[in-house]
Amino acid sequence: MSIFGADYYPEHWDTDKWPEHVRLMKQFGIEWVRIGEFAWAIVEPDEGKYDFSLLDKAIELLKKNGIKIILGTPTATPPIWLVNKYPEILPVDKYGRVRNFGSRRHYCFSSKVYRQYSQKIVEEYAKRYGQVVDAWQIDNEFGCHDTSFCYCENCRKKFIEWLKTKYKTVEELNYRWGNRFWSQMLRNWDDFVFPINTPTFENPHMLLDYMRFCTDNIVEYQNMQLENIRKYSSAPITHNFMGDFFDIDYKKLAKNLDFVSWDNYMGMDHYRAAANHDLMRSLKKKPFLVIEQQSGRVNWLASNEQYSKGYIELWIKQAYLHGSMGSLLFRFDQIGWGAEQYLGAMLDYAGRPTHRCEDFKRAKETIHDQIDPVKEVAIYFDYENVWIHRINHINQSFRYWNSLLEIYKAVRKLGYNVDFVFEDDDIGDYQLLIVPYASKLGGFTQKIKYFSKPVIMTCMSGIKNDYNWLCEEMPNDLTDCFGLEVLDFGGNETSEIFFDGEKFVGRHWCDRVAVREAEVLAVFTSGPFIGEAAVCKKGEKYYIASVFDERFFAKMLTNFLKPRFASDDIEICRTKSGFKVLNLKNSFNDFWIANKKIVLNPFEVRDI
Repeated sequence: MSIFGADYYPEHWDTDKWPEHVRLMKQFGIEWVRIGEFAWAIVEPDEGKYDFSLLDKAIELLKKNGIKIILGTPTATPPIWLVNKYPEILPVDKYGRVRNFGSRRHYCFSSKVYRQYSQKIVEEYAKRYGQVVDAWQIDNEFGCHDTSFCYCENCRKKFIEWLKTKYKTVEELNYRWGNRFWSQMLRNWDDFVFPINTPTFENPHMLLDYMRFCTDNIVEYQNMQLENIRKYSSAPITHNFMGDFFDIDYKKLAKNLDFVSWDNYMGMDHYRAAANHDLMRSLKKKPFLVIEQQSGRVNWLASNEQYSKGYIELWIKQAYLHGSMGSLLFRFDQIGWGAEQYLGAMLDYAGRPTHRCEDFKRAKETIHDQIDPVKEVAIYFDYENVWIHRINHINQSFRYWNSLLEIYKAVRKLGYNVDFVFEDDDIGDYQLLIVPYASKLGGFTQKIKYFSKPVIMTCMSGIKNDYNWLCEEMPNDLTDCFGLEVLDFGGNETSEIFFDGEKFVGRHWCDRVAVREAEVLAVFTSGPFIGEAAVCKKGEKYYIASVFDERFFAKMLTNFLKPRFASDDIEICRTKSGFKVLNLKNSFNDFWIANKKIVLNPFEVRDI
């Protein structure tokens, strides 16, 4: 399936504007639009009084002109009549404050009342349009604006039921949560209260379970919508995930969707965008959709920069290079009012086409197939490890995703594909496995042991169990595999090493390693563990005892990955039929590959 188009809001315009919008869509090659995801108050202005006339008319016009439709369920924006009747649907933040009506995402996932009303409106959408639209989007950006986590009474009671299922008895819960610490022992289930606005650190074991519960709660809410749509429609269903977003376990959220979509607002951070593309593809190991592609300036930064001609072409081509099925620009129609009045679009405020329309058309016309990247390098990833690093840490300056990106960039700049792999993935086809900062390994430990090709594992890996306790042996159940044991560690900002003739600086964390059977490749030359092992290997298993940057990993990885080219401004993808390259620069660019000089046009993608 190929999907190229834009996000469109017909309810924002008088109906006499629509024919011109559709004419321009046809002119610039827009084949798909997403509509309807914020239209609840339009179609149900009062409880039980439905008026689908506006959506009916818009859908009829779009379909008549051959434009396919992704219809979003409108549950991200409960209307005022629902809030007034049932104020208990509103979420509560970690300080105990109610988050009120007046923007969006103002609902609690645990509210039985809200679920009932969500089911009604979703079913009305599905019954009316189930045989008409071409795809569905569930809600909009679950968890955006810090709404994954709610601390209301609905959530407290539902979390208690979740805990009963997991732990069976209060005594088991007290043990697993370490409640003897600071006299946090519970006498019965109802003793549990959310640690709202506490004087100091909350219980780290409770926090991990709470984050798990919140994901399960959101997945359950999404599944309710999926079931109701599938009763009336066979069209594929997605949800728009977000980039650099880790409050929800997207692996779980993706499981029952037909395909993954995400909203790309990475701007000029090309390798961060690339990593998010690869993560989204990796969630189901299937093509994904960029359902919101930034088309120009955004409106939520301190300074919202505009982009010159051509960058939409680059962003669409980059998504394609990482295995996307297409891109929808956000948004088609720029408006001068509302909370997003400063956000750029394909049309200007007067409804005239901008250069972004031409950029979109030009990019779309260069894409004639769909890429399936060959499996080459696997990077282990687990959303629970993001949460563990957030909950408590010996160095608050460490950022798990940012440090992982340093490794990712090193692999990509050597010219190799990356898949993110999860605990239940088959990893046998990859030529290299990297396990970065993976505090909790769980069942993946066995896959590390028996992976027959090189493994690179870093500090902080295998130090926690499933309950967020530190292990007595580190890395847990892997000391024989790597020929070493981590005896101690510190959150020191800098620890230098010499590796392969060059100096590198480890940051944020360093391990004191007791070498058992491993070969020492580098030692610390500064820091608390000076003279002790920093980089070790046993057979094909490598251990790195600090957090290093892209330059270090570029150096180390050349022992396993022969560089295909050297450039910061080129991306390459290996497919079954050969290689595709993309020029990341808005100017001519040349590089060498296989003793051949290649010159690329600005933002060109080419087979080589």
